[in-house]
Amino acid sequence: MLEKENYKGEIHFSRLSKKFQGEYGAKARITLNWLKAFEEGLSDYAKFSALAVDRFSPAYDHSRFSKEYHAYNRFTAMALKGAIAWLLGPENLDEVFIVFISDAKFRMRRPEEGWIDNFEEYIPYRAQLDSYLNRLEGKKYPIVKIERLEIEDSSKNILLQFCDVLLGATQMAIVAGSTKKTKRRLGQVIVKWHKDLFLPPREQTFNLQRKFHLWAFPDKNGAPYTNIDFALKNNDGQLNLLF
Repeated sequence: MLEKENYKGEIHFSRLSKKFQGEYGAKARITLNWLKAFEEGLSDYAKFSALAVDRFSPAYDHSRFSKEYHAYNRFTAMALKGAIAWLLGPENLDEVFIVFISDAKFRMRRPEEGWIDNFEEYIPYRAQLDSYLNRLEGKKYPIVKIERLEIEDSSKNILLQFCDVLLGATQMAIVAGSTKKTKRRLGQVIVKWHKDLFLPPREQTFNLQRKFHLWAFPDKNGAPYTNIDFALKNNDGQLNLLF
């Protein structure tokens, strides 16, 4: 897709142009084709799960986290646990070996400001603890082993860029924070995928069950939930033009 558009730069959702047309719309067209590829079979090999944390919810307890990165690390581990349970659970795996790749842009440490992120220590510990506790409760959950945690420059990793696009489109679907047509169209794809999963199996258009997973935390009772009220509304007239 990059070759087809003759584009060699990095792609991020936040930097998409306003339009799909023209020379400056190449990045937006590429992202649209990425979502098309995911919908048409890429999801068989590259599954996607995202946890949306509502920090403005009255049920969100800010006092639990003394540092910003504590919240980030805790919810990263929570997202990993949910992804393993939902996407891999039906496969009844005995063990799961994970290589955790994080974008270098978001793993910066600033010791001079008192910010020393313990991400590399916390994630393996929490992942293994969650695995142990789930199995202790009798749940079908694999033994989780973090092989290694890697920090990569997203400009050199197309999967990190693809993940950024999926996350950006998901955020757009939930909060509708941009008026750009390109971003809103990508967000509408997320809306239609998610809503399709709630239909009876025979009525579903896409084969994304156990391949695409979107959930949120907390609801009014402080629990996770999947019935998300998207701020971005699905426009079928526009969606028919997407692919």
